[in-house]
Amino acid sequence: MSELHIAITNNQPNVVRSILAQSLCNIHEQDENGDQPAHIAARLNHIDCIKVLIEYDAEMGWKNYSGQTPLGEAKLNCNTEIINLIKENYTTSIPDESWHSEIDRATDGWQEKYDAVNQRMQWVRLSSNGDLLEVSDTPPPLDIQRVIHAREALGERRVRRIHPKSLISMKQLGYEKERQLQNEKLALMLKKRHEIVEIRCATKLQAHWRKVKARIEAVQRKREEVAANRIQRRFKYFLAQKKEHCAIRIQSVIRMKLNTTYYKSYNRERLWWYRASRNLALTTQSLWRGFKARSIYRQLFEMKRLTDPTDTRHFDFWEACQYEAHPPKRELGIYAEYTLSGTPTSWQERNGLKRDGIYYRDVVFYANTITKKASWDKPKGWLFKDHREYYVLRLQTFWRARVAKRKIRLYTKAKLLLANAHSQDLESTKQDIASLCNYTLYTHCVLHDYEVSRRLYSKMMDFMNHRGVDNAFVLYSYAIFQAVTAEEDWVEIKSYALRAKLADERMQLRRKKNKDPNDKREESPENRSSYHIATAAFYLQPICNDYEPAESWHNYALCQMLVFHDMEGARESFTRAMINSPRDKRIISNFNTLLQDEDYMNNPTSSAYEEYLKATKKY
Repeated sequence: MSELHIAITNNQPNVVRSILAQSLCNIHEQDENGDQPAHIAARLNHIDCIKVLIEYDAEMGWKNYSGQTPLGEAKLNCNTEIINLIKENYTTSIPDESWHSEIDRATDGWQEKYDAVNQRMQWVRLSSNGDLLEVSDTPPPLDIQRVIHAREALGERRVRRIHPKSLISMKQLGYEKERQLQNEKLALMLKKRHEIVEIRCATKLQAHWRKVKARIEAVQRKREEVAANRIQRRFKYFLAQKKEHCAIRIQSVIRMKLNTTYYKSYNRERLWWYRASRNLALTTQSLWRGFKARSIYRQLFEMKRLTDPTDTRHFDFWEACQYEAHPPKRELGIYAEYTLSGTPTSWQERNGLKRDGIYYRDVVFYANTITKKASWDKPKGWLFKDHREYYVLRLQTFWRARVAKRKIRLYTKAKLLLANAHSQDLESTKQDIASLCNYTLYTHCVLHDYEVSRRLYSKMMDFMNHRGVDNAFVLYSYAIFQAVTAEEDWVEIKSYALRAKLADERMQLRRKKNKDPNDKREESPENRSSYHIATAAFYLQPICNDYEPAESWHNYALCQMLVFHDMEGARESFTRAMINSPRDKRIISNFNTLLQDEDYMNNPTSSAYEEYLKATKKY
């Protein structure tokens, strides 16, 4: 059994095609049972393999040792598709001995007829029933070798059917003439192919040459460009250096001229004072550095000469040193700082203090006043106090206390404003616009009575429009009210906030112009906006009251968002509002506006629901 038989048995059409294309095996080789590859494919119903065999002109007329052809094997195993495939591609009857009958069969139903419409001869192909199957303007070609092979295969073999257009009628041309025509066609085809190959080779050669020339030209231009850039850079650098040198020379001349003029203008005393101050500073620094260096040297010398104070064996010696150096130079907690030779109280005593005949006025050590344990190292409390962190923390503490006092005063003003507004009634506010604004803020911020607030805000806006001047307090409050009630879109709300901001800036400019020039007090950051007391009032509600915390946080978040543009603070307040009321559509809509609007946080991927989930996990 050959490799071709094995590939067909395993139904591997690609392997069969590869074997036949490389002519590794004979397509008609028989095995020990007389089976050709076509017999095995027809018996096992391997359709793809039989198609490959038909494509490579496998004979279907050979019989195996059992006397069966591939068609017989297909019929015996009821493989209908293979039966139809063989019948479509091979003749189904045994050809007779006539050569002309074989040629007639090779034309397979093609006839020459006159087309009256187009007024020309055409070839038509008719079926056995007389139906028109195909029309051709040229005679169908004839494969002469195929006819000869069919003539030799009379009896046992079947002739493979070729497409009718591939056949040529032998009724019109003789064998010799047809072979001559085919040879001429073959020569013409070879000539055209040779010309095409020559053209292609010339085209490729020209393209390659152009590519080489282009590459050489590109390299040359690149080199020229690099060289030009280098020349330009060096020239520019040369000009810049010339300009810089000229500028330095001009500046030097001008400074020298000015100094000469300054010196000649009877300012020698001032120059002498500056020089003396500089010399004094340098001398003081030199003396201080020398003193510190000698002090460190004496400290290291004593540390090396005396015993280790941390060793318990020398405890008595260091206790005696503490009594000798008493009183301590300074104390902090339970620790004391002693001078090794004592603490003098006068200059005479200071000059008389000696240790082994040498003055040691600045060698210090530290001791615990309770345990009397001595040490050369400074305690941590002193180490911290002697550094800058101690004073920085003190300064920060004072600043925090100052800020806290300001905030307490601000919250006190806001509380008094709401208390005074609560004591008033609606009738008393009709006469005073300030009382109307305070009472409206009370109904909006504390009571959350939006129906009453709507009428009051309408009166406030009418009064402001009648005066013709924008008021920051009215516009800020109305913008927050429209946002919390969702009665206006955000384009209008932003326009109200922008008008309020411009009005607030104009008011601040007028305040600076009218300020007393002798008043040097700095204005606090809380008082830089006309809405700072109202902001404190909004903040007090969610902090101090448990009534409707979601609504209070919602109002305060909008205040931070529209008035101060504090995005992080507004997000935190919105989150607290959603924790208290997670299904309020107004809060969710305004929170999404804060997160996604381009004028605020501009984060389209974030949403109020995600922030709510993060907050619930956090708290």
